[in-house]
Amino acid sequence: MNNTTDLLNNEKKKKKKTKKRSKTQSTTEATTEDNSTTKKKRGKSRDKIHLDDQGNFIEDEGRKRRGSYRKLKKAYEIMTKKIIHDPKLIGVLPSLPLFYQQIVVPVRDRHNYNEQTKTVGWDFNEILAKPSILVIGSSNAGKTSLINYLLREKKGYQSHYDAVKDFKSSLTHLIYDESPKLIRNSDTVNAKSWPFREITKFNKEKNGCQLQLLQIKSPLLKEITFIDSPPLTDDLLPPLYMLASTGYYQLLSNLIRKVDLIFFVTTSNAFTSSIDKIIPLLSPYIYKTVFCLNKSDQYKNFADLTKDRKKFSDIIFKLITTGEPKILCTYFKGYLSTSEIRKYVHDDMETLLSRIKKFPTQYKVSRLLSLQIHMLETIQNAYIHNEIRKREKKSLVKILLNEDRDEINKNLADLPYSETFLKNFNDDTSNALEKCNLAKVKNMKPDDIDALRAFLINDYPYIQSVAEEEPEIHIKFLLPLCDPNKDPSLTVNDKKKVIKEIKIAIPTNDEDEEEEEDDDDDYFKKNSVSKTTDTEKNIKKDKKKQKFITLDKATIENMIKEKN
Repeated sequence: MNNTTDLLNNEKKKKKKTKKRSKTQSTTEATTEDNSTTKKKRGKSRDKIHLDDQGNFIEDEGRKRRGSYRKLKKAYEIMTKKIIHDPKLIGVLPSLPLFYQQIVVPVRDRHNYNEQTKTVGWDFNEILAKPSILVIGSSNAGKTSLINYLLREKKGYQSHYDAVKDFKSSLTHLIYDESPKLIRNSDTVNAKSWPFREITKFNKEKNGCQLQLLQIKSPLLKEITFIDSPPLTDDLLPPLYMLASTGYYQLLSNLIRKVDLIFFVTTSNAFTSSIDKIIPLLSPYIYKTVFCLNKSDQYKNFADLTKDRKKFSDIIFKLITTGEPKILCTYFKGYLSTSEIRKYVHDDMETLLSRIKKFPTQYKVSRLLSLQIHMLETIQNAYIHNEIRKREKKSLVKILLNEDRDEINKNLADLPYSETFLKNFNDDTSNALEKCNLAKVKNMKPDDIDALRAFLINDYPYIQSVAEEEPEIHIKFLLPLCDPNKDPSLTVNDKKKVIKEIKIAIPTNDEDEEEEEDDDDDYFKKNSVSKTTDTEKNIKKDKKKQKFITLDKATIENMIKEKN
Protein backbone atom coordinates (compact mmCIF):
# COMPACT_ATOMS: atom_id res chain seq x y z
CA MET A 1 0.00 0.00 0.00
CA ASN A 2 2.96 2.36 0.78
CA ASN A 3 4.56 1.57 -2.59
CA THR A 4 1.34 2.45 -4.35
CA THR A 5 1.09 5.76 -2.49
CA ASP A 6 4.69 6.66 -3.37
CA LEU A 7 4.08 5.79 -7.00
CA LEU A 8 1.01 8.03 -7.17
CA ASN A 9 2.89 10.90 -5.50
CA ASN A 10 5.76 10.58 -8.01
CA GLU A 11 3.28 10.68 -10.88
CA LYS A 12 1.77 13.92 -9.52
CA LYS A 13 5.20 15.54 -9.12
CA LYS A 14 6.24 14.57 -12.64
CA LYS A 15 2.96 15.92 -14.02
CA LYS A 16 3.60 19.30 -12.37
CA LYS A 17 7.15 19.42 -13.77
CA THR A 18 5.85 18.65 -17.26
CA LYS A 19 3.37 21.55 -17.05
CA LYS A 20 6.12 23.94 -15.99
CA ARG A 21 8.38 22.83 -18.84
CA SER A 22 5.59 23.25 -21.38
CA LYS A 23 5.07 26.88 -20.29
CA THR A 24 8.74 27.87 -20.71
CA GLN A 25 9.94 28.68 -24.20
CA SER A 26 13.23 27.29 -25.47
CA THR A 27 15.82 29.88 -26.60
CA THR A 28 18.19 27.62 -28.49
CA GLU A 29 17.93 24.45 -30.52
CA ALA A 30 20.38 22.74 -28.20
CA THR A 31 18.23 23.28 -25.17
CA THR A 32 15.18 22.16 -27.16
CA GLU A 33 16.89 18.96 -28.16
CA ASP A 34 18.06 18.36 -24.59
CA ASN A 35 14.56 18.87 -23.23
CA SER A 36 13.01 16.55 -25.80
CA THR A 37 15.50 13.79 -25.14
CA THR A 38 15.04 14.22 -21.41
CA LYS A 39 11.28 13.92 -21.79
CA LYS A 40 11.65 10.78 -23.85
CA LYS A 41 13.97 9.19 -21.34
CA ARG A 42 11.74 10.10 -18.45
CA GLY A 43 8.69 8.95 -20.36
CA LYS A 44 10.24 5.56 -20.95
CA SER A 45 11.22 5.09 -17.34
CA ARG A 46 7.76 6.15 -16.27
CA ASP A 47 5.97 3.85 -18.64
CA LYS A 48 7.83 0.75 -17.60
CA ILE A 49 5.52 0.21 -14.60
CA HIS A 50 1.74 -0.09 -14.88
CA LEU A 51 -1.15 -2.17 -13.56
CA ASP A 52 -2.83 -5.04 -15.36
CA ASP A 53 -6.54 -5.96 -15.08
CA GLN A 54 -5.95 -7.91 -11.86
CA GLY A 55 -4.31 -4.90 -10.19
CA ASN A 56 -0.73 -6.32 -10.40
CA PHE A 57 2.33 -4.23 -11.31
CA ILE A 58 3.99 -5.23 -14.59
CA GLU A 59 6.69 -3.71 -16.77
CA ASP A 60 5.87 -2.50 -20.24
CA GLU A 61 7.22 0.02 -22.70
CA GLY A 62 5.48 2.38 -25.00
CA ARG A 63 2.43 3.03 -22.76
CA LYS A 64 1.18 6.58 -22.34
CA ARG A 65 1.65 8.16 -18.95
CA ARG A 66 -1.89 9.56 -18.81
CA GLY A 67 -3.53 6.18 -19.43
CA SER A 68 -1.29 4.55 -16.87
CA TYR A 69 -2.19 7.16 -14.26
CA ARG A 70 -5.90 6.67 -14.83
CA LYS A 71 -5.54 2.95 -14.38
CA LEU A 72 -3.66 3.40 -11.13
CA LYS A 73 -6.33 5.72 -9.81
CA LYS A 74 -9.14 3.39 -10.82
CA ALA A 75 -7.48 0.29 -9.40
CA TYR A 76 -7.08 1.82 -5.95
CA GLU A 77 -10.40 3.63 -5.66
CA ILE A 78 -11.80 3.22 -2.11
CA MET A 79 -15.21 1.52 -2.04
CA THR A 80 -17.50 1.95 1.00
CA LYS A 81 -18.95 -1.25 2.41
CA LYS A 82 -22.72 -1.43 2.20
CA ILE A 83 -24.30 -1.91 5.64
CA ILE A 84 -27.21 -4.34 5.70
CA HIS A 85 -29.80 -3.50 8.34
CA ASP A 86 -32.97 -5.01 6.93
CA PRO A 87 -35.31 -5.81 9.87
CA LYS A 88 -36.12 -9.21 8.37
CA LEU A 89 -32.44 -10.16 8.43
CA ILE A 90 -31.23 -8.79 11.76
CA GLY A 91 -34.48 -8.15 13.66
CA VAL A 92 -36.73 -5.13 14.01
CA LEU A 93 -35.11 -3.36 16.96
CA PRO A 94 -31.45 -4.01 15.96
CA SER A 95 -32.19 -2.37 12.60
CA LEU A 96 -33.30 0.94 14.16
CA PRO A 97 -30.19 2.51 15.79
CA LEU A 98 -28.43 3.24 12.50
CA PHE A 99 -31.59 4.76 10.99
CA TYR A 100 -32.09 6.86 14.10
CA GLN A 101 -28.51 8.10 14.19
CA GLN A 102 -28.34 9.09 10.53
CA ILE A 103 -31.87 10.43 9.97
CA VAL A 104 -33.46 11.57 13.25
CA VAL A 105 -30.54 12.87 15.30
CA PRO A 106 -29.52 15.66 12.85
CA VAL A 107 -33.03 17.17 12.99
CA ARG A 108 -33.44 16.54 16.72
CA ASP A 109 -30.19 18.21 17.75
CA ARG A 110 -30.35 21.12 15.32
CA HIS A 111 -33.71 22.24 16.72
CA ASN A 112 -33.04 21.52 20.42
CA TYR A 113 -35.76 18.91 20.79
CA ASN A 114 -34.50 17.76 24.21
CA GLU A 115 -34.47 21.28 25.62
CA GLN A 116 -37.90 22.16 24.31
CA THR A 117 -39.66 18.97 25.46
CA LYS A 118 -37.66 18.61 28.70
CA THR A 119 -36.67 15.08 27.68
CA VAL A 120 -33.50 13.23 26.72
CA GLY A 121 -34.71 11.88 23.39
CA TRP A 122 -33.77 8.28 22.62
CA ASP A 123 -30.45 6.48 22.44
CA PHE A 124 -29.23 3.05 21.33
CA ASN A 125 -29.54 1.48 24.79
CA GLU A 126 -33.19 2.50 25.08
CA ILE A 127 -34.07 1.22 21.61
CA LEU A 128 -32.49 -2.18 22.30
CA ALA A 129 -33.42 -2.49 26.00
CA LYS A 130 -35.43 -5.34 27.53
CA PRO A 131 -39.19 -4.79 27.70
CA SER A 132 -40.10 -2.52 30.60
CA ILE A 133 -43.27 -1.95 32.65
CA LEU A 134 -44.05 1.23 34.61
CA VAL A 135 -46.46 0.93 37.56
CA ILE A 136 -48.01 4.16 38.83
CA GLY A 137 -51.06 4.97 40.91
CA SER A 138 -52.59 6.51 43.99
CA SER A 139 -51.57 5.95 47.60
CA ASN A 140 -52.26 2.48 49.05
CA ALA A 141 -53.72 1.34 45.73
CA GLY A 142 -51.52 -1.76 45.42
CA LYS A 143 -48.78 -0.75 42.97
CA THR A 144 -46.02 -2.66 44.75
CA SER A 145 -48.43 -5.55 45.37
CA LEU A 146 -48.95 -5.86 41.61
CA ILE A 147 -45.19 -6.12 41.03
CA ASN A 148 -44.73 -8.66 43.83
CA TYR A 149 -47.68 -10.67 42.49
CA LEU A 150 -46.12 -10.92 39.02
CA LEU A 151 -42.64 -11.62 40.42
CA ARG A 152 -44.17 -14.19 42.80
CA GLU A 153 -42.29 -12.54 45.66
CA LYS A 154 -44.31 -13.40 48.77
CA LYS A 155 -42.00 -11.41 51.04
CA GLY A 156 -41.85 -8.53 48.55
CA TYR A 157 -38.99 -7.46 46.29
CA GLN A 158 -37.83 -4.99 48.96
CA SER A 159 -36.79 -7.94 51.14
CA HIS A 160 -33.82 -8.46 48.79
CA TYR A 161 -32.42 -5.06 49.77
CA ASP A 162 -33.85 -3.37 52.87
CA ALA A 163 -32.22 0.01 52.20
CA VAL A 164 -34.61 0.66 49.32
CA LYS A 165 -37.39 1.19 51.89
CA ASP A 166 -35.68 4.42 52.97
CA PHE A 167 -36.35 6.06 49.60
CA LYS A 168 -40.10 5.78 49.20
CA SER A 169 -40.34 9.06 47.27
CA SER A 170 -38.18 7.73 44.40
CA LEU A 171 -38.95 5.72 41.28
CA THR A 172 -37.22 2.33 41.43
CA HIS A 173 -36.19 0.43 38.30
CA LEU A 174 -35.92 -3.31 39.03
CA ILE A 175 -33.49 -5.36 36.95
CA TYR A 176 -31.92 -8.81 37.40
CA ASP A 177 -28.55 -9.35 39.00
CA GLU A 178 -27.01 -12.11 41.10
CA SER A 179 -25.83 -9.61 43.72
CA PRO A 180 -28.43 -7.22 45.22
CA LYS A 181 -27.42 -3.58 44.86
CA LEU A 182 -29.05 -0.14 44.97
CA ILE A 183 -27.64 2.55 42.65
CA ARG A 184 -28.68 6.18 43.11
CA ASN A 185 -27.34 9.76 43.23
CA SER A 186 -24.00 10.21 41.46
CA ASP A 187 -23.41 6.45 41.20
CA THR A 188 -25.88 6.28 38.30
CA VAL A 189 -23.26 7.92 36.05
CA ASN A 190 -21.19 4.72 36.17
CA ALA A 191 -24.12 2.49 35.18
CA LYS A 192 -23.40 2.94 31.48
CA SER A 193 -25.43 -0.07 30.34
CA TRP A 194 -28.54 1.16 32.16
CA PRO A 195 -31.05 2.22 29.44
CA PHE A 196 -32.61 5.02 31.53
CA ARG A 197 -29.35 6.46 32.83
CA GLU A 198 -29.73 9.72 30.89
CA ILE A 199 -33.12 10.40 32.50
CA THR A 200 -31.42 10.70 35.89
CA LYS A 201 -30.34 14.24 34.99
CA PHE A 202 -33.83 15.22 36.20
CA ASN A 203 -33.18 13.68 39.63
CA LYS A 204 -33.46 15.90 42.67
CA GLU A 205 -30.39 16.03 44.84
CA LYS A 206 -29.89 14.20 48.12
CA ASN A 207 -33.11 12.62 49.40
CA GLY A 208 -35.46 14.16 46.86
CA CYS A 209 -37.37 12.27 44.18
CA GLN A 210 -34.97 10.30 42.00
CA LEU A 211 -34.90 7.51 39.48
CA GLN A 212 -32.83 4.77 41.11
CA LEU A 213 -31.69 1.33 39.98
CA LEU A 214 -32.28 -1.76 42.13
CA GLN A 215 -30.58 -5.01 41.14
CA ILE A 216 -32.10 -8.16 42.67
CA LYS A 217 -32.11 -11.88 41.95
CA SER A 218 -35.69 -12.47 40.81
CA PRO A 219 -36.12 -14.80 37.78
CA LEU A 220 -38.81 -12.84 35.89
CA LEU A 221 -36.47 -9.83 35.71
CA LYS A 222 -34.28 -11.80 33.30
CA GLU A 223 -37.01 -11.30 30.70
CA ILE A 224 -38.76 -8.03 31.61
CA THR A 225 -38.08 -5.14 33.99
CA PHE A 226 -40.36 -3.12 36.28
CA ILE A 227 -40.39 0.47 37.50
CA ASP A 228 -42.14 1.04 40.80
CA SER A 229 -43.21 4.60 41.59
CA PRO A 230 -44.17 6.61 44.67
CA PRO A 231 -47.89 7.29 45.18
CA LEU A 232 -49.51 10.16 43.31
CA THR A 233 -50.04 13.13 45.61
CA ASP A 234 -50.69 16.84 45.17
CA ASP A 235 -47.19 17.51 46.51
CA LEU A 236 -45.61 15.48 43.70
CA LEU A 237 -47.96 16.94 41.10
CA PRO A 238 -48.31 20.70 41.67
CA PRO A 239 -50.07 22.94 39.11
CA LEU A 240 -48.33 23.09 35.73
CA TYR A 241 -47.16 26.67 36.24
CA MET A 242 -45.37 25.58 39.44
CA LEU A 243 -43.59 22.57 37.97
CA ALA A 244 -39.86 22.47 38.65
CA SER A 245 -37.20 21.54 36.11
CA THR A 246 -36.40 18.38 38.08
CA GLY A 247 -38.27 15.92 40.19
CA TYR A 248 -41.17 13.52 39.92
CA TYR A 249 -43.11 15.09 37.04
CA GLN A 250 -40.10 15.38 34.72
CA LEU A 251 -38.92 11.86 35.54
CA LEU A 252 -42.39 10.42 35.03
CA SER A 253 -42.89 12.29 31.76
CA ASN A 254 -39.66 10.82 30.35
CA LEU A 255 -40.46 7.29 31.50
CA ILE A 256 -43.98 7.38 30.04
CA ARG A 257 -42.44 8.12 26.65
CA LYS A 258 -39.94 5.25 26.88
CA VAL A 259 -41.52 2.27 28.67
CA ASP A 260 -43.44 -0.41 26.77
CA LEU A 261 -46.38 -0.95 29.15
CA ILE A 262 -47.97 1.18 31.88
CA PHE A 263 -50.17 -0.06 34.72
CA PHE A 264 -52.21 2.69 36.35
CA VAL A 265 -53.44 1.26 39.67
CA THR A 266 -56.13 2.92 41.78
CA THR A 267 -59.13 2.19 44.00
CA SER A 268 -62.61 3.65 44.36
CA ASN A 269 -61.39 5.68 47.36
CA ALA A 270 -58.67 7.43 45.35
CA PHE A 271 -60.55 9.31 42.62
CA THR A 272 -58.75 12.56 43.49
CA SER A 273 -57.38 15.60 41.69
CA SER A 274 -53.98 13.92 41.27
CA ILE A 275 -55.58 11.45 38.84
CA ASP A 276 -56.94 14.37 36.82
CA LYS A 277 -53.39 15.65 36.41
CA ILE A 278 -51.73 12.38 35.45
CA ILE A 279 -54.22 10.86 32.99
CA PRO A 280 -53.78 13.68 30.39
CA LEU A 281 -50.08 12.84 30.48
CA LEU A 282 -50.98 9.22 29.65
CA SER A 283 -53.47 10.15 26.92
CA PRO A 284 -51.02 10.11 23.94
CA TYR A 285 -49.82 6.69 25.11
CA ILE A 286 -53.19 5.10 25.82
CA TYR A 287 -52.28 2.21 23.50
CA LYS A 288 -49.79 0.92 26.07
CA THR A 289 -51.71 1.79 29.26
CA VAL A 290 -53.83 -0.57 31.37
CA PHE A 291 -56.04 0.95 34.09
CA CYS A 292 -56.52 -1.33 37.10
CA LEU A 293 -59.39 -0.76 39.53
CA ASN A 294 -57.76 -2.70 42.34
CA LYS A 295 -58.87 -4.28 45.64
CA SER A 296 -61.92 -5.99 44.17
CA ASP A 297 -61.86 -8.25 47.23
CA GLN A 298 -63.37 -5.40 49.29
CA TYR A 299 -66.70 -5.51 47.43
CA LYS A 300 -69.56 -7.43 49.02
CA ASN A 301 -71.83 -7.47 45.97
CA PHE A 302 -71.41 -7.36 42.21
CA ALA A 303 -73.54 -4.22 41.71
CA ASP A 304 -71.16 -2.02 43.75
CA LEU A 305 -68.18 -3.31 41.78
CA THR A 306 -69.73 -2.54 38.39
CA LYS A 307 -70.90 0.86 39.64
CA ASP A 308 -67.39 1.94 40.64
CA ARG A 309 -65.95 0.54 37.44
CA LYS A 310 -68.40 2.68 35.45
CA LYS A 311 -67.47 5.74 37.51
CA PHE A 312 -63.75 5.13 36.93
CA SER A 313 -64.36 4.60 33.22
CA ASP A 314 -66.24 7.91 32.91
CA ILE A 315 -63.38 9.81 34.55
CA ILE A 316 -60.85 8.36 32.11
CA PHE A 317 -62.96 9.01 29.02
CA LYS A 318 -63.32 12.68 29.97
CA LEU A 319 -59.57 13.16 30.30
CA ILE A 320 -58.24 11.33 27.23
CA THR A 321 -58.39 12.66 23.68
CA THR A 322 -58.15 9.52 21.54
CA GLY A 323 -58.16 5.75 21.82
CA GLU A 324 -60.07 3.17 23.83
CA PRO A 325 -58.78 2.74 27.42
CA LYS A 326 -58.32 -0.76 28.81
CA ILE A 327 -59.89 -1.06 32.28
CA LEU A 328 -59.53 -4.17 34.46
CA CYS A 329 -60.84 -5.09 37.91
CA THR A 330 -58.02 -6.70 39.88
CA TYR A 331 -56.97 -7.93 43.31
CA PHE A 332 -53.62 -9.20 44.56
CA LYS A 333 -54.54 -10.10 48.14
CA GLY A 334 -57.60 -11.33 50.02
CA TYR A 335 -60.61 -13.33 48.81
CA LEU A 336 -63.55 -12.51 46.53
CA SER A 337 -66.91 -12.62 48.27
CA THR A 338 -69.31 -14.05 45.64
CA SER A 339 -69.08 -16.41 42.69
CA GLU A 340 -70.32 -13.67 40.35
CA ILE A 341 -67.55 -11.30 41.43
CA ARG A 342 -65.05 -14.15 41.30
CA LYS A 343 -65.86 -15.01 37.68
CA TYR A 344 -65.86 -11.36 36.58
CA VAL A 345 -62.58 -10.43 38.29
CA HIS A 346 -60.78 -13.66 37.37
CA ASP A 347 -61.57 -13.01 33.69
CA ASP A 348 -59.89 -9.60 34.01
CA MET A 349 -56.95 -11.16 35.84
CA GLU A 350 -56.53 -13.66 33.01
CA THR A 351 -56.47 -10.74 30.56
CA LEU A 352 -53.72 -9.08 32.59
CA LEU A 353 -51.65 -12.28 32.78
CA SER A 354 -52.12 -12.92 29.06
CA ARG A 355 -50.74 -9.45 28.34
CA ILE A 356 -47.66 -10.24 30.42
CA LYS A 357 -47.25 -13.70 28.91
CA LYS A 358 -47.15 -12.31 25.35
CA PHE A 359 -45.17 -9.24 26.32
CA PRO A 360 -41.83 -10.35 24.77
CA THR A 361 -43.51 -10.06 21.36
CA GLN A 362 -46.03 -7.26 21.86
CA TYR A 363 -43.59 -4.79 23.38
CA LYS A 364 -41.84 -4.30 20.03
CA VAL A 365 -45.00 -2.94 18.41
CA SER A 366 -45.52 -0.64 21.39
CA ARG A 367 -41.92 0.61 21.34
CA LEU A 368 -42.06 1.32 17.62
CA LEU A 369 -45.19 3.41 18.09
CA SER A 370 -43.56 5.37 20.94
CA LEU A 371 -40.55 6.00 18.72
CA GLN A 372 -42.84 7.11 15.89
CA ILE A 373 -44.46 9.69 18.18
CA HIS A 374 -40.99 10.93 19.10
CA MET A 375 -40.05 11.37 15.43
CA LEU A 376 -43.30 13.23 14.69
CA GLU A 377 -42.58 15.53 17.63
CA THR A 378 -39.09 16.08 16.25
CA ILE A 379 -40.24 17.09 12.78
CA GLN A 380 -43.06 19.26 14.16
CA ASN A 381 -40.55 21.05 16.36
CA ALA A 382 -38.38 21.71 13.29
CA TYR A 383 -41.28 23.31 11.40
CA ILE A 384 -42.10 25.50 14.41
CA HIS A 385 -38.51 26.73 14.66
CA ASN A 386 -38.39 27.39 10.95
CA GLU A 387 -41.53 29.53 11.10
CA ILE A 388 -40.23 31.51 14.06
CA ARG A 389 -36.94 32.08 12.23
CA LYS A 390 -38.81 33.43 9.20
CA ARG A 391 -40.66 35.91 11.39
CA GLU A 392 -37.42 36.98 13.00
CA LYS A 393 -35.87 37.79 9.62
CA LYS A 394 -38.93 39.84 8.67
CA SER A 395 -38.78 41.69 12.02
CA LEU A 396 -42.21 40.38 12.92
CA VAL A 397 -43.53 39.53 16.36
CA LYS A 398 -42.44 36.03 17.38
CA ILE A 399 -45.94 34.76 18.06
CA LEU A 400 -47.56 31.88 16.21
CA LEU A 401 -51.16 32.61 15.36
CA ASN A 402 -53.80 29.95 14.83
CA GLU A 403 -53.37 30.26 11.07
CA ASP A 404 -49.62 29.71 11.42
CA ARG A 405 -50.13 26.63 13.56
CA ASP A 406 -52.60 25.23 11.05
CA GLU A 407 -50.09 25.72 8.25
CA ILE A 408 -47.41 23.95 10.26
CA ASN A 409 -49.72 21.02 10.94
CA LYS A 410 -50.53 20.72 7.23
CA ASN A 411 -46.90 19.76 6.65
CA LEU A 412 -47.51 16.68 8.79
CA ALA A 413 -50.82 15.66 7.21
CA ASP A 414 -49.33 13.11 4.79
CA LEU A 415 -47.25 11.36 7.47
CA PRO A 416 -48.51 8.07 8.95
CA TYR A 417 -50.22 8.36 12.37
CA SER A 418 -50.24 12.18 12.07
CA GLU A 419 -54.00 12.55 12.60
CA THR A 420 -53.89 10.85 16.01
CA PHE A 421 -50.65 12.61 16.87
CA LEU A 422 -52.06 16.10 16.20
CA LYS A 423 -55.07 15.40 18.40
CA ASN A 424 -52.85 14.36 21.29
CA PHE A 425 -50.15 17.01 20.86
CA ASN A 426 -52.22 20.00 19.80
CA ASP A 427 -50.76 22.17 22.56
CA ASP A 428 -47.18 21.78 21.38
CA THR A 429 -47.37 24.49 18.74
CA SER A 430 -49.14 26.96 21.03
CA ASN A 431 -46.56 26.45 23.78
CA ALA A 432 -43.54 26.41 21.48
CA LEU A 433 -42.30 29.88 22.40
CA GLU A 434 -42.61 29.22 26.11
CA LYS A 435 -40.66 25.98 25.94
CA CYS A 436 -37.76 26.81 23.65
CA ASN A 437 -34.87 29.22 23.86
CA LEU A 438 -35.45 31.81 21.12
CA ALA A 439 -31.74 32.54 20.90
CA LYS A 440 -31.15 29.00 19.64
CA VAL A 441 -33.93 28.87 17.05
CA LYS A 442 -32.61 27.88 13.62
CA ASN A 443 -34.13 27.49 10.20
CA MET A 444 -34.46 23.89 9.08
CA LYS A 445 -32.28 22.12 6.53
CA PRO A 446 -34.51 20.89 3.67
CA ASP A 447 -32.36 17.83 2.98
CA ASP A 448 -32.58 16.63 6.58
CA ILE A 449 -36.34 17.20 6.73
CA ASP A 450 -36.87 15.40 3.41
CA ALA A 451 -34.84 12.42 4.62
CA LEU A 452 -36.87 12.17 7.84
CA ARG A 453 -40.16 12.52 5.97
CA ALA A 454 -39.18 9.84 3.45
CA PHE A 455 -38.19 7.50 6.28
CA LEU A 456 -41.52 8.01 8.07
CA ILE A 457 -43.56 7.52 4.88
CA ASN A 458 -41.68 4.69 3.16
CA ASP A 459 -39.40 2.78 5.53
CA TYR A 460 -41.00 2.96 8.95
CA PRO A 461 -44.35 1.37 8.00
CA TYR A 462 -42.39 -1.55 6.57
CA ILE A 463 -40.44 -1.94 9.82
CA GLN A 464 -43.70 -1.88 11.80
CA SER A 465 -45.23 -4.54 9.55
CA VAL A 466 -42.21 -6.79 10.08
CA ALA A 467 -42.62 -6.40 13.86
CA GLU A 468 -46.24 -7.53 13.66
CA GLU A 469 -45.26 -10.59 11.60
CA GLU A 470 -42.49 -11.78 13.91
CA PRO A 471 -43.16 -15.13 15.63
CA GLU A 472 -44.83 -14.92 19.02
CA ILE A 473 -42.57 -15.36 22.04
CA HIS A 474 -43.95 -16.14 25.49
CA ILE A 475 -42.56 -15.51 28.95
CA LYS A 476 -40.57 -18.55 30.12
CA PHE A 477 -41.08 -17.70 33.79
CA LEU A 478 -43.98 -19.50 35.49
CA LEU A 479 -46.49 -16.69 36.03
CA PRO A 480 -48.96 -16.68 38.95
CA LEU A 481 -52.57 -17.81 38.71
CA CYS A 482 -55.54 -15.47 38.43
CA ASP A 483 -56.26 -16.37 42.06
CA PRO A 484 -53.33 -14.90 44.04
CA ASN A 485 -54.02 -17.26 46.96
CA LYS A 486 -53.05 -20.32 44.90
CA ASP A 487 -49.57 -21.29 43.80
CA PRO A 488 -49.02 -22.26 40.16
CA SER A 489 -47.89 -25.81 39.44
CA LEU A 490 -45.76 -27.08 36.60
CA THR A 491 -47.55 -28.80 33.74
CA VAL A 492 -46.38 -32.17 32.43
CA ASN A 493 -44.37 -30.48 29.70
CA ASP A 494 -42.78 -28.02 32.13
CA LYS A 495 -41.74 -30.59 34.74
CA LYS A 496 -38.05 -31.37 34.90
CA LYS A 497 -36.98 -34.86 33.88
CA VAL A 498 -35.04 -36.78 36.54
CA ILE A 499 -32.64 -39.55 35.53
CA LYS A 500 -33.55 -42.68 37.52
CA GLU A 501 -31.13 -45.09 35.88
CA ILE A 502 -28.53 -45.37 33.14
CA LYS A 503 -27.94 -48.37 30.90
CA ILE A 504 -24.42 -48.82 29.54
CA ALA A 505 -23.78 -51.14 26.57
CA ILE A 506 -20.42 -52.99 26.59
CA PRO A 507 -18.96 -55.58 24.15
CA THR A 508 -19.29 -59.28 25.13
CA ASN A 509 -16.50 -61.92 25.04
CA ASP A 510 -16.79 -65.55 23.82
CA GLU A 511 -17.51 -67.06 27.25
CA ASP A 512 -20.38 -64.65 27.75
CA GLU A 513 -21.74 -65.56 24.34
CA GLU A 514 -21.79 -69.31 25.21
CA GLU A 515 -23.59 -68.63 28.49
CA GLU A 516 -26.11 -66.42 26.72
CA GLU A 517 -26.75 -69.14 24.11
CA ASP A 518 -27.58 -71.62 26.90
CA ASP A 519 -29.92 -69.09 28.46
CA ASP A 520 -31.57 -68.53 25.10
CA ASP A 521 -32.13 -72.29 24.64
CA ASP A 522 -33.88 -72.46 28.01
CA TYR A 523 -35.97 -69.41 27.11
CA PHE A 524 -37.20 -70.86 23.83
CA LYS A 525 -37.96 -74.26 25.41
CA LYS A 526 -40.06 -72.73 28.19
CA ASN A 527 -41.97 -70.47 25.84
CA SER A 528 -42.36 -73.11 23.06
CA VAL A 529 -40.86 -70.82 20.45
CA SER A 530 -39.25 -72.30 17.37
CA LYS A 531 -35.50 -71.76 17.25
CA THR A 532 -35.57 -71.43 13.52
CA THR A 533 -37.59 -68.22 13.53
CA ASP A 534 -36.11 -64.89 12.44
CA THR A 535 -36.93 -63.43 15.86
CA GLU A 536 -34.59 -65.89 17.54
CA LYS A 537 -31.77 -65.11 15.13
CA ASN A 538 -32.16 -61.35 15.60
CA ILE A 539 -32.20 -61.65 19.39
CA LYS A 540 -29.06 -63.76 19.37
CA LYS A 541 -27.27 -61.34 17.06
CA ASP A 542 -28.13 -58.34 19.25
CA LYS A 543 -27.06 -60.12 22.40
CA LYS A 544 -23.75 -61.16 20.88
CA LYS A 545 -23.05 -57.56 19.88
CA GLN A 546 -23.54 -55.90 23.29
CA LYS A 547 -24.26 -56.38 26.94
CA PHE A 548 -26.05 -53.86 29.21
CA ILE A 549 -25.06 -52.73 32.70
CA THR A 550 -27.67 -50.76 34.66
CA LEU A 551 -26.68 -47.95 37.05
CA ASP A 552 -29.46 -46.84 39.38
CA LYS A 553 -29.87 -43.36 40.89
CA ALA A 554 -28.12 -44.27 44.16
CA THR A 555 -25.09 -45.64 42.33
CA ILE A 556 -24.80 -42.47 40.23
CA GLU A 557 -24.98 -40.23 43.33
CA ASN A 558 -22.28 -42.30 45.08
CA MET A 559 -20.01 -42.02 42.05
CA ILE A 560 -20.43 -38.23 42.03
CA LYS A 561 -19.67 -38.00 45.76
CA GLU A 562 -16.52 -40.13 45.41
CA LYS A 563 -15.33 -37.96 42.54
CA ASN A 564 -15.83 -34.77 44.55
